[in-house]
Amino acid sequence: MKRIISLLLAIVMLISCSTLFFSCEKNTDEKKEASNEIKTYEEDSIFYERSLVEDGLGEADYGGRALRIVAYTPTEIEILEEERNKGDLIKDSRFARNEAVANRFNVKFDVVYTGTYSEQNDYVSKSVLSGNDEFDLFMGMVMSMGGMVTKKIFLNWYDVEHIDFSKPWWYESNSTDLTYNGKNLIAISHLNQTAVGGAYCLYYNKNLASSYELGDLYKLVLDGKWTFDKLAEMIKDIYVDDGNDIRDTGDFYGFGLDQGTCLNSFLWAFDNPVCTKDADGVPQITVKTDKIDAIINDVYDFCFNNSGVFFEPDKKDLGSVAGDQFYVKKAIFKMGTVYGATNENMRNFEDEYGMLPLPKYTEEQPEYKTMVGGHHTALAIPKTCKDTEFVGRIVEALSAESWKTVTPTLYEIALKTRYLRDSESKEIMDMIIDGTQFDFGTVYDNWQGFAFMLQRMMAEGNNNFQSYYTVRFPKARYQIRTTVKAIDRM
Repeated sequence: MKRIISLLLAIVMLISCSTLFFSCEKNTDEKKEASNEIKTYEEDSIFYERSLVEDGLGEADYGGRALRIVAYTPTEIEILEEERNKGDLIKDSRFARNEAVANRFNVKFDVVYTGTYSEQNDYVSKSVLSGNDEFDLFMGMVMSMGGMVTKKIFLNWYDVEHIDFSKPWWYESNSTDLTYNGKNLIAISHLNQTAVGGAYCLYYNKNLASSYELGDLYKLVLDGKWTFDKLAEMIKDIYVDDGNDIRDTGDFYGFGLDQGTCLNSFLWAFDNPVCTKDADGVPQITVKTDKIDAIINDVYDFCFNNSGVFFEPDKKDLGSVAGDQFYVKKAIFKMGTVYGATNENMRNFEDEYGMLPLPKYTEEQPEYKTMVGGHHTALAIPKTCKDTEFVGRIVEALSAESWKTVTPTLYEIALKTRYLRDSESKEIMDMIIDGTQFDFGTVYDNWQGFAFMLQRMMAEGNNNFQSYYTVRFPKARYQIRTTVKAIDRM
C-alpha cells in the first residue's frame, strides 16, 4: 500500500504544477520556479530512480517559441487543459510532461496538421519539397514513413544537436538496427508512446489455466523454457464444443487467435528478423534462414491443425473476435499488447489474469523478443528545419521526460499497480519491454517486403515459404536497396 500511495503521490506532484500548457503565459522566472517544484519522490519508486538520470541538456530560454509538430496520433503530444484530471493517469502524466518541458525551456507545442497517414505524408512531402518551413517535427505512422525516405526530405538524427541514442529513452534499435552508414532518418523514443505500449505479448486466464493444470507458467518463462512447442502442446487438447458440432466462436478453446498483424510478431519472437546487416554494415534481407521453413510450418500447424486454437483465416473483418472470446472466458490465452491491459474489458475482467512474453522458438534462443505493430509513431525532422539545435533539445527533453514519468505511469501505476494483479506479471512485463526490437526491414518496408508475411500467408492458408519468397523477394529487395542508396546519397 505504501508503494501504491507513493507512486500516486508522484503523479500528483507531477501534475500539481500545471497551468495552461499550450498558452504558456508565465514569464521565464515563474516557469523555472514551477519546473523546480517537481523534485521530490519516494526513494523506493521508479520515478525517483529515473529522476537521477541526467539528460545533459542544461538550461535554455526560447522565449515562448513553439515546436511545430505534424502528429499522426495527436494525443501522444497534444493534451489540453480541459482534458486533464478526468481520472486518466496516463493522459495526466503526458500533460505534466509537456508542462515540465514547456516550463523548463519556455516553449509551447503546436500540432500544425493532422489527418490520415496518407494525407499527412502528402502534406509533409509537398511542404518539404517546396522548401516551406511549416513544421519542425514529424511524428508519423512508422510503416508509411519508411517509404518517404527515398524523397530525401528528412535529416539525419546524428547531425542534430543534443540527440543521444545511448540514453535509455531511445530504443537500442535506433543505433543497432535502424542506423546505416552513420545515418538514422527515422527514430523511436519513449515520446512515441504508441510504440512503448504497443509491444506484443500474451495474456492468459489464471483461473482457467489452473483448472486445466497448466502449471506455473511464470516459472516456465523465468527458467527460459517458454517455447512455441510448449505452448502448442499445452493447449492442443483444450477444446469444448458448445453442442452444435461446429467449430465456431461459441466453443471453448485453449487459444483465441485473430487473423491480424499480431501473427507477424512470431517472426521476431522466434529471432528471425527480416533484415540484418552484412559484414560491411549494409542492411540485407535475411528472412530466408535455415529455420524459416520450420517456423512457417509450425505457425501453420498452430493455426490450422491444433484443435485447441480458434482461427478463421477467411474472415478479413474478424477484428477482436478472439479477444472477445477471452473476455467471456471461452479461451485461456490470447495475444495482445502491453497497453491492452489498460482497456475497459481487462479492467473489468473478473478472473485473475497474467501477462507472458511471446514464446521463444527453442530453449536455446537467448532472449524473449517481441515487436510492435506497424501503426505506432516514429520521429523525423524535415530538411527544411532551420534550427536543429532547438528541435534536438526539445525532442530530447520530451523523450527523457516521457521515459522518466509517462512510461513509469503506464508500467508502474496503470499496469503494475492498478491492472496486473501479481508480482510475477510485473517482472514478466519488464522482460517483454526489454525485448522490444525494431527491424530495418519493417520500418523501411513500405508494404513491399516481408513485414506482414505471416499474416498474409496464414490468411491464404499457405505454408509454402519458398513460393511466397520467390514472388515477394524482387519487390522487397528493390525497396531495401532503393532506401539504402537514398541514404548513401544524403
